[in-house]
Amino acid sequence: MCVCFFSGTFQKAEAAPWARPAHHELEVTLNPADHSAQIADLVTLYPGDRKESTISFLLHANYKTVETEIPHSGNWHVEITPAKSGNPSLQQITVHKPENQTWPDFLQIKFRYHGKYTDALRENGEPPPGPPEEEEDHGIFLSGASYFYPVVVDKDGTSLITYSLSANLPSEWKVVSQGKRIRETTVNGPRHTFWQCDDPMQEIFLIADHFEEYSDQYEDVKLYVFLRKKESKLARKYLEAAKSYIAFYEQLIGAYPFVKFAVVENALQTGYGMPSFTLLGSRIIRFPFILHTSYPHEILHNWWGNGVYVDRHGGNWSEGLTAYLSDHLFPELDGNGDRTRFQELMKYASYVNADNDFPLEQFEGRTDMASQAIGYGKLVMVLNMLRLELGDKVFLKALSEFFITQKFRHAGFDTLRGHFEAASGKKLEVFFRQWVRAKGAPELELADATYENFQNEYRLTLNLLQKQKRPLFNLTLPVAVWMEGSDKPHIQNLKLDSKFSQTLRLFVKGEPRAVLLDPYTDLFRKLDPREAPTSIGQSYGAPAAVAVLPTGGPQPLLQAYSRFIQTLSPPARLFDDTTYLPAPKAALWLFGKDNIVARSLIPALKQLEVTIEKDQVTVEGKPFAWKDHSFVFTVPHPHDPTRSATWIITDDPKSMPGLIRKLPHYGKYGALVFKEEAPTNVHKGTWPAQRTGLMKIFKEGNYHTLPKRPPLVNFKPK
Repeated sequence: MCVCFFSGTFQKAEAAPWARPAHHELEVTLNPADHSAQIADLVTLYPGDRKESTISFLLHANYKTVETEIPHSGNWHVEITPAKSGNPSLQQITVHKPENQTWPDFLQIKFRYHGKYTDALRENGEPPPGPPEEEEDHGIFLSGASYFYPVVVDKDGTSLITYSLSANLPSEWKVVSQGKRIRETTVNGPRHTFWQCDDPMQEIFLIADHFEEYSDQYEDVKLYVFLRKKESKLARKYLEAAKSYIAFYEQLIGAYPFVKFAVVENALQTGYGMPSFTLLGSRIIRFPFILHTSYPHEILHNWWGNGVYVDRHGGNWSEGLTAYLSDHLFPELDGNGDRTRFQELMKYASYVNADNDFPLEQFEGRTDMASQAIGYGKLVMVLNMLRLELGDKVFLKALSEFFITQKFRHAGFDTLRGHFEAASGKKLEVFFRQWVRAKGAPELELADATYENFQNEYRLTLNLLQKQKRPLFNLTLPVAVWMEGSDKPHIQNLKLDSKFSQTLRLFVKGEPRAVLLDPYTDLFRKLDPREAPTSIGQSYGAPAAVAVLPTGGPQPLLQAYSRFIQTLSPPARLFDDTTYLPAPKAALWLFGKDNIVARSLIPALKQLEVTIEKDQVTVEGKPFAWKDHSFVFTVPHPHDPTRSATWIITDDPKSMPGLIRKLPHYGKYGALVFKEEAPTNVHKGTWPAQRTGLMKIFKEGNYHTLPKRPPLVNFKPK
């Protein structure tokens, strides 16, 4: 759901390295009634060994500059011109130093300006996805992308700033920013708030709304919850969870890097992580599961992405690393790490193809399901393989040292690799080259397996294939062998070279009964189509789609189904159930209870314990009436088992907007049931996975149970 917030709109100009971060002393007076702002900013710069004769700033074009004062001796010249390009419209303020004079050790410039402020979420492009809120949205979101302060431009985007922020708004408004709140007072009506941030930041945030404030303390960290209405029980849950997760990650990585952590509610349905606070949408913040899923992810971003910054030229490693130590780690602590990894492989198989694949080092941020499957999911798997290569202790040591040494600095994949190499003493250039710099995924198949008695042992010979086109991969391949006289398999790691075909041998004490590749789903690889259970994510991720409407039925319901079809991307070819023609390489979308074509799915559904009856639908033994329910089933395509077919049935056209909004978030499921027009999910299920292409059974038996493997750490959040 969430991303670490990078505005990503800063313009670039030539600049030399700065001796230390610039410092802003901002005084901001906002009038929300007419979106007007009066701002003064005293900027202190440390030019260092700067060769250029100018320093440039960017400010939003809405602002009229009243004064630019430079209290230094000499003939300083200030030039204000429209910026050459940019969205939003910007003005460039260029400061020329006196001729034949070197830059001072520090340079102070005082700006005073006024005009209409620009909300970076509500006015810079489209707002985040989500339905319009019923209650009034009067929030304010100012960031570097708002250009409400003079932004020093630099060629590589790595300049950092510290700041103080004095904000003046009407008394009903509260302001949140990074750093520490020094004071908050109301004098003769207005509210005056002063924030101080001594940690080097990439940009300045100013968030304001009619907040109800709740607070607590975790050791020396101040905790806040800012809600748009009084809700003390909800606030208490977030405060207590923050204590638990901060303590957990301090034990895992190192000391929490900020003096506070705040949860801030937003009327727009955002899920953003900023340094020392998170901005959660008003609906999102009230979902019970968020406390145990997205919330720890947001807290962890204070170490990765907002504690150690992403070098935009070195690849965005922070989202995948944050996902690995939150979205993956917590299921692993409960013994479900393999299931989580399998779901990541499912997403990659569903949404990534030859046309939209790209290397990890090119990931900047999530823009669609394919980029999420790569930037988040692929890196989760790559980190898991690296952990198995190095061992848990070395893996965690490298991450801890990476955080300590790179805190409040920019780092890329090469820096991360250096810390893993230093901690392990191993050269990892090949590993990072094939998994980070190259795109693609191995497609493994156990072509054959034989064994023979060899000197009081059994020699097992495996013929392995990498079926994909180039690139080919070097792999550490876990192999499980079940033997006579033991219920637990022998598990051994083998080295697989970058060859299309390879023969590997291993020796075991007992006679083999079965052999299985990648038993715990540790490897990043492309799933065999027969291996992956069909899910709605496959239908959404297909390169082409066909949609089939019933020829009869109530007109409002047909119109609702048509609206759903219009949201599909790429656009679907449309048929009715009397003119349908199967299309190759296309997902099939079927709509309506009485759809003639949908009847071809009934045998497959029956095998999966779904029965379609006159008055109800029974799913895995649970009966659901047709009335007031919506059903979504995805099974193999009746004419092409490598493709998917999704059947959507609803009783109420009013439920369709909710289904359009929610279904993309249920990508891993094959069976979904929703109730009423909201609609509320009342059942979700995945079909059983197969091990086709990875397993050879010599003697029939039960080979599904694997011994539990220790998780990354032996402690949990309290």
